[in-house]
Amino acid sequence: MSTSHRLILSLAGIVFGGSALAVQPPEPPAPQAAPAAPSKKINISMGSGDGYALVDSSDDSVTMAGTDVDGQQIKQLQRSLKGQFLWFRDQGKGYVTQDAALLARVRDAWKPSQQLGLEMSGLGKQMSEHGKAMGELGSKMGAHGAAQAHGGTRDAEQLQTLGRQQQELGRKMGEAARRQAQATTETARRAAGREVERLQQQMEDAQDAMEEVNDRIAAAQEREAAKVDALSRQMDQRGKPMETLGKQMEALGRQQEKASKAADKTTRQVIAQALSEGKAKLLR
Repeated sequence: MSTSHRLILSLAGIVFGGSALAVQPPEPPAPQAAPAAPSKKINISMGSGDGYALVDSSDDSVTMAGTDVDGQQIKQLQRSLKGQFLWFRDQGKGYVTQDAALLARVRDAWKPSQQLGLEMSGLGKQMSEHGKAMGELGSKMGAHGAAQAHGGTRDAEQLQTLGRQQQELGRKMGEAARRQAQATTETARRAAGREVERLQQQMEDAQDAMEEVNDRIAAAQEREAAKVDALSRQMDQRGKPMETLGKQMEALGRQQEKASKAADKTTRQVIAQALSEGKAKLLR
């Protein structure tokens, strides 16, 4: 029976394979009318070698390894056997043992890996919380950017309108000035002069309005820039713990890989002993 060289352990929402590590976000609470809760512990190995499963029917706990685990046969045994049992496959045949001493060895072998899995689950929860907070900050930054773009569009449209007004006023001023220059009577010159003054005042008013819009744009940009800078600093602060937690998770993942390989080796030794000592029952 060959020893599994590559284990992927799934325990309390943690999945890892070799040195690679991925954190699954915590599942939302099930509704009151939901069916029975899933198994408390499901450790799945995708390594080579004959499969086995350490099962405890009393608390719905399952530890599985190998690529050829017969889930249907294990479910049938859970209904017929009480307490804990070790199901395994050898040379294509299924076996089961309930020898207390052998089961204790397997349980003890997997305890370090399971404990590391719980620690990784705790770190994963912390990372999930930081990730959620960073997501909320990112959403706020996006909202500020959208608001700034929307406000900038309105201001830009107002500037274009004022620009067209000034262009039209300039045209009218040119005509009034020409009339003033070409007037043949004092009355006509004065009338044209008053028109030029009126149009000039309107030009000045439009220029003042444009300056107000530009000042408003600059002030809004400064305010939004300050808000975005503050959010960016908060993002940086949230990101630092994430980096630390990621390194801790990676270190625990390496430890768990080592612990899982050791547990797998011990379990397969126990299986060999159960077969050699006749403590395993062949399943039909």
